[in-house]
Amino acid sequence: MNRIALLLATLVVLTVGAAGARALEYSGDAKPGVTLLGIDMGGKSRSQIAAAIRSWSASPVTIRAGGHSFHVPRGWLVLVDVRATAARALDAGSPLSLVVPTHEVVKPVLARAGGAGDVLEQIAHAGTAPRNASVSLRGTHVGVTPARIGRMLDRAALLDLLAGDADTVDAPFTDVRPAILDPAARSAGSTAELLLARPVAIDYHGARLGALTQLQLAHALLVRPRRHRYAVRFDLEALARAARPRLGRWIQRAHNAQFAVTGETVHVVPSRAGRDVDPTQLVTAVTAAAHRDHVARVELGRRDPDLTSSEANALGIRRKLVSFTTQMGASSSNRIHNVHLMADFIDGTVIKPGDAFSFNEVVGERTAARGFLEGQMIIGSLVLPSIGGGVCQTATTLFNDVFELGLPILQRTNHNLYLSHYPIGRDATVSWGGPDFRFRNDMKHGLLIKSSYTDSTLTFTFYGLSEHRRVVAQTGPQTNWTGPSMNYAVDPNAPRGSVKVVSGTGERGFDVTVDRTVYDARGKVLRRDVFRSHYIPDSPTTVYGPGERPPGPYIVLPKTV
Repeated sequence: MNRIALLLATLVVLTVGAAGARALEYSGDAKPGVTLLGIDMGGKSRSQIAAAIRSWSASPVTIRAGGHSFHVPRGWLVLVDVRATAARALDAGSPLSLVVPTHEVVKPVLARAGGAGDVLEQIAHAGTAPRNASVSLRGTHVGVTPARIGRMLDRAALLDLLAGDADTVDAPFTDVRPAILDPAARSAGSTAELLLARPVAIDYHGARLGALTQLQLAHALLVRPRRHRYAVRFDLEALARAARPRLGRWIQRAHNAQFAVTGETVHVVPSRAGRDVDPTQLVTAVTAAAHRDHVARVELGRRDPDLTSSEANALGIRRKLVSFTTQMGASSSNRIHNVHLMADFIDGTVIKPGDAFSFNEVVGERTAARGFLEGQMIIGSLVLPSIGGGVCQTATTLFNDVFELGLPILQRTNHNLYLSHYPIGRDATVSWGGPDFRFRNDMKHGLLIKSSYTDSTLTFTFYGLSEHRRVVAQTGPQTNWTGPSMNYAVDPNAPRGSVKVVSGTGERGFDVTVDRTVYDARGKVLRRDVFRSHYIPDSPTTVYGPGERPPGPYIVLPKTV
């Protein structure tokens, strides 16, 4: 017994001694059996571990995905924290490993590499997006397309694979379930088929008024995704538009409140409610009919006017505030027609407090289809034929009303050429798709614009409720006089290779500034504005046809059809 104890004691001493010797041998190094990134790190120092990590990062790896192979350095995709990973390797293992063979795999401290985006996106393209089961309408036919499971690159799993020592890895993908599956789509398709199965007759208090056809019903039917299903319903307004002609005999149009001007005062002509299709009731009736006898029993509902009497009275439009008139001068009958037409578009415009007015939005595009005739427009220093000529007189008249009323002017552009029949520095030009004239109603009440005209004058008058503003204007001297010089233009409508000179009047160009100060009723300054105008000289212009290049800066004239 003593001999066995002695033998065990001797073994312990030898083991401790060996462990001590091995501990001295591995002092400061990784313990035996420690593996990192598939590399045996046993006996390696901190710097050697770091070098091994960097060498591993530079080593190539092949990633297979979707029939394609991507050959890249590992470091493009996986960033190993060298310092933290080396420390983890040095701490791994137990003292027992110094005398008894062990094996411990150390996980590196990983992050996605900063340059990995493009490569990962290319690999991810091997996946497929999930596809919801869908419902389609083609005419009156209802179709259902099955859902498709998607495949998405599992980037975290790929990162783990790349952290191993394999030279080639297959990119891991996970299934992605679509939000709407086949049963939900088939249910919605069945509902759509039921709603479109037969025409739906319209019944109004016992009177049969024809039927909504299956195609009309289909055009009004909506199939919209709602999380994990489809909602199938009729569009309120679309169905009302389809049914309205059937009920025209009983529909009564609502009448808006109107503003009537007598002298310099305004009174409100009362509004009147009407009767019209009630879209919500109609959808309910047609849906119920599709489930039963295919007869929709329809009721008409009250239709309120867009502007009621109370709303009109609340705008506070009571009396004349300002009026401005410009002279037509030497105008063609076409130009006079256009000015009158634009005045008609603007006549009766109501601007609520805080709202902005846009000339182009109110008047609309000036086209022959809308009744405009050919007039003239200024491009550079040329006066050219143009549909809608006379627009600038309309804008200038309106600008001066707004100027005198003291409203904030949001956008205004002067003419290229000075036109002496307008107040100097107080003209405005507009064009469709180009400069606009815009202002805002910053008063506490609404504004009404009324127009009047003759063949020689145009007048706009603003009505509202006076806030007793005072406008003080001052026109500065004409400065920066410039003499005429040759201008150049290319006319795509001219004969190819042609050159001609269009003479100007020779009038000089200049700059002028108009200052406006607006005071409130107590004499407090509401705003100070400076309107700067730059008028170019009325110069001659050399106009080149296609194929010719002007010797200096030039403009391109509009192409006519």
